[in-house]
Amino acid sequence: MRYLLLAMLLTLTGCASKQPLFSLVIDPLLPNTINYNGEINPDNVAAFEQGIANSSTQITSLVITSGGGDVFAGIRLGELVYRHKLKVTVDKVCASSCANYVVTASDDVTIKQDALIGWHGGALQPLLYGSEDLSKYSKTMVEYILQWEQAERVFFDKVKVNQAVTVLGMMPGLKDKRNTPLYSYDQQTLKALGLHITFEDKQATLSKTGEEIVQIFSLSPEVLDTLLMQHVQRLQQL
Repeated sequence: MRYLLLAMLLTLTGCASKQPLFSLVIDPLLPNTINYNGEINPDNVAAFEQGIANSSTQITSLVITSGGGDVFAGIRLGELVYRHKLKVTVDKVCASSCANYVVTASDDVTIKQDALIGWHGGALQPLLYGSEDLSKYSKTMVEYILQWEQAERVFFDKVKVNQAVTVLGMMPGLKDKRNTPLYSYDQQTLKALGLHITFEDKQATLSKTGEEIVQIFSLSPEVLDTLLMQHVQRLQQL
């Protein structure tokens, strides 16, 4: 239930099952950098937190490869990135909960050449842009979604990033133009939404096998303002 990869909320089915085995490494040659590779879940994030606490040197940088995972663990990981003011480097991929809560939490993010970054929804998706009426969900699921939305809203208020970054690609006018499981935005739009990202090269959109899996939306300031206004109006109707 806790995963952004749930069929009821997601379009990137099966991503979690393809993630590499988890590893957490502090390179002795780069003792200020911690490497996180694999799924985001409570145990892995707890190991990350413990790794920072037990390090003999101050950790200032995080290198991450993750397709996402547990949303509350993702928020916790983002909070740790924010608290420790970590520089973040995306090595191969950062999607789903990784994109939602890790790259948004840092003021210094670098996306390596050919690395993928992509969103495909968040807590607001089932509330505002889901394909089904929320009343059709079970009481337990509704309570979970509302708890998730509250935690996500507090997180984005803290890191000063517009929560809409997670769901703009789900909005009418953009969703119908999308033909990939993940979406991202041009650098001007990312900056306007509050993110601080540098790309070593142009944004990657293709998997290693050449499949296009990330669609980049290039939005003029006028279009972005219109979308955000529509988004706020939907929020006010909740």
